[in-house]
Order: sequence, then C-alpha cells, then structure tokens
Amino acid sequence: MKHQKIFRILTIAVVLPLLLMVIPSTPALAAPIINVSPASGAVGTMVTVTGVNFDSYKGDNIYIFSGSDEITTSPIVVPQTGSFSFSFNIPASAAPGRHWIRAKSELTTLALSTFTVIKNKIKLDTEAGEVGTEVTIDGEGFYADRVVTFFYDNRTRDMLGTIAATAIGEFSYSFTIPGSAAGKHKITAENAEGNSAEAEFEVIPLITLSPTSGAIGEVVTVSGTGFGSRSVVAVYFRYTEVAYAKTTGYGNFTVAFNVPALAPGTCDVKAQDGDENTDKTGFTIIAGASLDRTTGNVGMGLTVSGTGFIAGGTVTVKYDDATIVTIIADSKGAFAATFQVPISKYGDHTITASDGVNTKQLAFTIESEAPPIPALLLPAYTGEVEAKAHFDWRDVTDLSLPITYSLQVTSERDFTSIVLEKSGLTRSEYTLTEGEKLAAGKREAPYYWRVKAIDGAANESGWSAPWSFYVAAPPAPALLLPETGIKADAEVLFDWRDVTNLSPPITYHLQVASDKNFASIMLEETGLTRSEYTLAEEEKLAAVKKEAPYYWRVKAIDSAANESEWSMPGAFHVGFTMPGWVIYLLIGLGALLIGFLVFWLGRRTAYYQS
Repeated sequence: MKHQKIFRILTIAVVLPLLLMVIPSTPALAAPIINVSPASGAVGTMVTVTGVNFDSYKGDNIYIFSGSDEITTSPIVVPQTGSFSFSFNIPASAAPGRHWIRAKSELTTLALSTFTVIKNKIKLDTEAGEVGTEVTIDGEGFYADRVVTFFYDNRTRDMLGTIAATAIGEFSYSFTIPGSAAGKHKITAENAEGNSAEAEFEVIPLITLSPTSGAIGEVVTVSGTGFGSRSVVAVYFRYTEVAYAKTTGYGNFTVAFNVPALAPGTCDVKAQDGDENTDKTGFTIIAGASLDRTTGNVGMGLTVSGTGFIAGGTVTVKYDDATIVTIIADSKGAFAATFQVPISKYGDHTITASDGVNTKQLAFTIESEAPPIPALLLPAYTGEVEAKAHFDWRDVTDLSLPITYSLQVTSERDFTSIVLEKSGLTRSEYTLTEGEKLAAGKREAPYYWRVKAIDGAANESGWSAPWSFYVAAPPAPALLLPETGIKADAEVLFDWRDVTNLSPPITYHLQVASDKNFASIMLEETGLTRSEYTLAEEEKLAAVKKEAPYYWRVKAIDSAANESEWSMPGAFHVGFTMPGWVIYLLIGLGALLIGFLVFWLGRRTAYYQS
C-alpha cells in the first residue's frame, strides 16, 4: 500500500506539469479559504468555521486543527458544493493569545485563520468613592455562558451576587459599595471553571448632617462611613470639638451634638479618626425658635424662645394672625416671651416669631377633649314651673376656660321644633325674660329641656339627657258672693276665693250677663287685682225677677297672660229698690204723722181730765 501511494504521488507530479503545458487556456482554480467567527473570545466560546473554494477536494477529507490539536469533529468530507461550515467550542486548555485554525489535506495545509483567546480580567468604572457608591464591573475572558460570582473583600468576604457570562465570556455587573472601613478593598470575580480576576476599590470617608441648618442649641446628628475600623472619631464644629464616637468594625458611626452659640452663617463640621481619615461638610446657623411645649389648653402659659435673631431687634410674636407680644432680643439675638394661650378652636395653630428679617413658625396644638356633660338641677324632672322659668345645672370644669353653655327648650321629645335656644351662656343658670315666657300647658304635654357645655377651645360636650316640665295655668276661681239664688242689692258685692299660681301677680276678669250663655254682657271688669268687686252707684243693676236672674263668672290671669278656665257661673236676682229721695220723703212724712198723733192724743187726754 505504501508503495502504491508513493507511485500515485510521483505520477501526479509528472503528469500535472505536462497537462499545464498542453492546456494553457484552462482557468486556474481559486485557493481554498477558511473564516472563523467570532475571531476572539474566552475559552468555551463556540466558533463557526466556514470553508470556501474547496472544489478540488470534493469528497476528500479535510483535517481541522486548533493550534497543534485536531478538533473533535475533524476530519470533514468536502461536499460537492466545495463549501462547508461547522462549529466547535474553544477548549478549556486553550491558553490566552492567538491560535491558528488550519484546514489540512493529507499532504499539506490548505487554508489558515486565527482565533484569539482573551485573558480573564475585570475593570471597575470607578476605583474610589464613599460607602454607597454604585460601581460597575466589566469583565472578559471568562468561560463562555458560565456563571460568574462576585465577592467584596470587607472585614469578611461578602458575596455580592452572580451573573452569567455571554457567549464570548464577557459580562457587566453593578453593585453598591457596602459598609466598609477606609482603605483599599479587593473585588473578585470567579467561576467554577477556575477563571478568576481581581480589582481594587478604595473607600474614602464621608460624613452627613441631619439637619444641615438650624438654630443655636438645636440637635444635629452626624453620621459617618468609611472611617477606620473600631477607631475613635472626633467631631469639630468650626474649631471646637463638640462630640466624639467610636466606629464599628465597618468604619461607621453616628453621634449627635447641639449647635454651639455662634453667629449666624455657615460653619465647617469635620470628623477625623486616629488614622487621620477625615471628611468635612458645612452647617448653616440660622435664626431659630422653640416652644416650651407643643400641646396644651386655652389659658395656659406658653413660652416661646429664639436665637439668631437681630441683636437688639424687636421680635413680634403672633398666635395665628393676632399679635400676642413684642419683645427686644438681647445682644446675641436671643429672646424669650411668655403669654397665655388665647381662646381658640381645638386643633393646630401657628405661632410666628419675626424681627422683620428672620421669621420662624412653630406649631402648637390645642387639646380636643370635650368637657363633661352638664348635670341638670332645675326645673326638677316632670316638675311644674312658672312661665318665666328658671333653669339651673351643675357647673362644668375643663382645662380650656372659659366654659359656656347652650340651652334648648322644646315641646317635642326629639327636639325637632325648638321653642327656645340660648347659646354662649357664661353661667350655669338662666331665667327666662318677659318676652320669653312660656305658654301654659298640661302635665301630659310637657316641655323638654337640655344643656351642653362648650369650652374655650370650642370642644363641645354631648347634650344632657332631657328633662320634662310643664307650666300650669291658674285654677278657675271659686265663687263666694252673691250666693246662687239669693236676692242681692243693686250695688252687688262680688267675692271669690284668692287664686295662687307660680307666675304672680294674679289678676281677675269678671263678667255679669243677663243670660246663661253670656251672650248679653251687662257688666265686664278686667285687670282686677283683688278677689272681690263691689258695683259702683252708676253700675247698679236693675231689679229682675228670681225667675230671670243675672249670671256671673270669674277667671284668673297670671303674669304670663296664662288664663284659667271660667268659673262655674253663679245666679242672683235684684229686687225693686226705691230712690233715696223717696225714702227720705217717706221718713219725713212718717215723722210728721207721728208728731201730729202725739199732739192730738195729748190734747184729748187733757180734755177728758178737765
């Protein structure tokens, strides 16, 4: 076989030049070419090899080598098209650098191309900063499509996260620098295939203030990161040390201090540890004010104080929109003023201190607790009262003075129709005025009353449980004289029993009629203040028969104009009465007659004796 192969080769070597001389017009064939895509990448990258112009080797075996190693899919048979394409993965053993990809026949290399294996490495987009800085890691040369894990070398080896490399072994991963002490820290990227790369990030100190501006005496919190591990940090306000703290193992600390008494303006706040890790920032001293308490009640004493105002300036203090007090600031711009909280509604209010240049507003909250419900005293439950009723209830106490009361009176239990309403009452009692007198009614249809309390902060109690009462009309008078059925003098004396009532004084209304229905009134008297009445001479009644008497009746009226029922009518008649001059004439005639008889009898007696 070996001799046959040698013979075949020699035959080709001899015949080929002769053919070229005999057929000089035959066109020359293009040289075989191979292309590699991609041309670079990490180990594990899938590479596609494309071959063209292999027409002279149709059906022949072509051997493919990566460097000195034949790939696993080699050899390939050249198809009738003279072109081919196949893929393979760059082996893990491939060292970083350029590798030749060769297509060979059994005798010689037919075509060449290259593939560059990228060395694994990482790069940070920023290499220094404070804790919390966002950093992006860009990497290449890691095993294609495999998971890459990231670590941050703090006090411990903290795993940051993972990401899969691309098909050519590249990646980009972002993270935030965790709490860590000042100095350089190693960032590592590695995978399970043994690829690893490192980079360094330097943590620098940082302090922050909360707030960044304020008044003298206010509390400021300074927080630091990126200082030395377990180191003592001193905090300076301008040149004065105002606080110190010890950092954690990760270089963090938090400490508070009070703004020192300095002139308004911006001052440096600096923090420095024993290893001279330092950072500083600015704090602005401004005018400030405060209240000695932020909640309270109407009438309480409240003190507002301030600093950083104009030295010797006039400070005006307002409660909402009303000026409460003015005061002169001292030579350092400080002041303090005390005032009583004015009557104002419950809830939030604004206290403003201003010198015309500096203005500070403070929140103060009025308590919102309702006062107790008043306890009713008078009128007693279901009791009788006079028309000008007097209402009384127990005093209510509350922190927010003064207390006022609202009173309601109604004729309906559900208070849908209010007969009387009084609000803003400053005393725990009220007596109806002349114009507010209540009409009389029956016990079965009483009035109802209730009260509620309102404090100086407009907090309202609930309504008291309603009590009922009634206003009684005067009783009908009982008739005394003239008695029913008797004959009376023409100048009749009318008499009846006194009427008592809760709404004095009582007056009386007298009527005399010639009929039982009082359709024909013979005499009518109103406003009588006594329980009797005698007819005057000019009021004398004419004589009537007993069978057709006069009728009389009386009713009582109290001071509220409440009227009693008419009394049951009485009846009487008046006999005939001679005029006075006739009576006197008859008396005179009688006296003359008696005198004459006496004279006559005397003379006769004397005659017979003689």
